[in-house]
Parts: sequence; C-alpha cells; structure tokens
Amino acid sequence: MLRFNLLLLISLLPGLASANSLQQLEKELALNKYASAATTGLSMLRESPDDTQVKFLTAVALQKNNQPLLAKKYYQQIIKTHPKLPEPRNNLAMIYLQQGQHDQAVDLLITSLKTHPAYATAWLNLSNVYRGLASEAYRRALSEEKDPSSVVHKIQLTALTSLHSLPKTTPALQPENKPVQLAKIQEPEPKKVKPVKQITAMVDDNPPMAKMTSESALIKLVQDWANAWSNKDFKSYLNSYTMDFKGRKANHEQWRQYRKSRINRPGKINIQLSNIRVKSQTQNQVIIDFHQAYSSPNYSDKVVKRLYLSKSGNQWKISRENTLAVL
Repeated sequence: MLRFNLLLLISLLPGLASANSLQQLEKELALNKYASAATTGLSMLRESPDDTQVKFLTAVALQKNNQPLLAKKYYQQIIKTHPKLPEPRNNLAMIYLQQGQHDQAVDLLITSLKTHPAYATAWLNLSNVYRGLASEAYRRALSEEKDPSSVVHKIQLTALTSLHSLPKTTPALQPENKPVQLAKIQEPEPKKVKPVKQITAMVDDNPPMAKMTSESALIKLVQDWANAWSNKDFKSYLNSYTMDFKGRKANHEQWRQYRKSRINRPGKINIQLSNIRVKSQTQNQVIIDFHQAYSSPNYSDKVVKRLYLSKSGNQWKISRENTLAVL
C-alpha cells in the first residue's frame, strides 16, 4: 500500500510542478516583476512549448519588459493556432503602434472585434487609435507639431493580461469499474404497421451565404463617390452616404447643409484616388482604404483615408469615414 501511494505521488509531481510554475508566473505578473515573469515563462515553454496560456503570459511579460520583438513572435504564434482569440491581437496591436505601423494596429483591433464584437477593451483601444491618428493628421495639416510621431506615442492603449476567451477542455472521465452486462431480455416482436406515405418539403439545412460584392465593384463605388465630389454633383455625392450619416455634425441634416455649401463654393475641385484596397468585407460591412489627393483654389492636401460601407437594401452606402494620416 505504501509503495502504491509513493508511485501515485511520483506520477502527480510533474502536474503539481507545472501548476505551481503557472501560479508563480501569474503572481510575478501581478506584482509587476516582468523580468522574473519572462524568465519563468521562457523556462516553462522549454518544457511545454505548445501551452497557449503560458505562451500568452510569457508574451505579456516580455512586452512589459521592453522586449517587443520576442513578444511579437509569441503573439503571432498564438494567432496562427487560435485565430479567434482577441487578446493576442489586442496586445500585438500595441506593439505595431509603437513601431509606427498604424494600419496593422488598426487591422488587428478590427479583427479582434470581429471574433468578439463586445470586447470593451478592443473597442476602447480602437477609438483611442483613431483619435490619436486624427490628431496627428490635423496637427500636420496646420504645421503645429514639429515631430508628428510624438502625437502617436501619446496614444494610451490597454493591454490584456489573461486569456478569458481560451476554450477550456476537460478530459473525459473514465469509469472505475467495467459496467456489468445485463442479460438480454427477449422482447416480443412489434406488430408490423403499414407505413403511411408522407409528403415532406425539401429543406436546405445549409442555405447558401449571401453573395459577396466583387472587389472591382466596391472600388468602382469609391471612385464614383470621388468623381461626384470632383464634378460637384451633390445629388450623386449625397446618395453615396447612409441616411443617418452626420460626420462631425449633430445630425444628418446639418452635415448635408455643410457639405453642400462646401462643394458648391466657386472654383474647381479635383479629387484623385490611388492605392485603393478593400481591407475586409462581411455581409453587412466593407472597409476600404486609399490615398486621396484633394485640391481646390484655396486648399490642397494628401491623406490616407478609410471608408466604412454598410448595406442599405441592396446597395452599399458610406456609414463612416476617417482620415488615418497626412501624406
């Protein structure tokens, strides 16, 4: 009996050691001992290189310990094996932003929201990025900031330090004893009943997905919007937007009056678009990025712009637009 208990204890030691190491890693992170946490995590990964939880916590420790390149490597590994987890995308977006890769940061946050639309931290981070980039663009346009990159570094994002959305798997319970096989009881044969013919409707359990709009058709929509703007065709320009679009105004009517006065001012307007890219498309939303060169008698600029298109009936309409940066 003593020998059996000893063998059982030995067999449980690796699991106990692993649990203690994970608790140590979590404790070191909670105490902001990032260097120690990184060392603990890397040591654990040598023993269990595929442990997603340990890999994520190690990446967090490395990121907090000013080792973004190594943290980036582990975040990318997790995203590859668990594409639906929002936490590694959120934290990797912070690294991209610090490296000046604004588009990649925005794309990661948007993708994390596609997997978990209600993730409050990702929503907050995305809005902070947009506000920061808009501030940078505005300052550059007015030449109020000698070092525009300093504005981006002031953007405060929130890191996620645990995998709340990691699916938990539990091993199936094994029966301690083999089930007792009962003797079969001979049952009387059921009476044969003549089958009744039934007419059943054919139901497709897997209805086809809504047909996606081709990339060329989406790009043409954006070009038509720019052409209507250039040609001062306000009716066509306005028809490119949703009925509730308000921009920075209080409501759609105020925005409509403002845009009409701007577009109908004397002088020629010229809008040139380039590098048009469809960033993503779902059944209800499309995101398109492009470079926009604007010129009029009194003003000209070149910016990176992003349009959000939403389905209105069978048509795509602009529901939101952002200036990402000034070129």
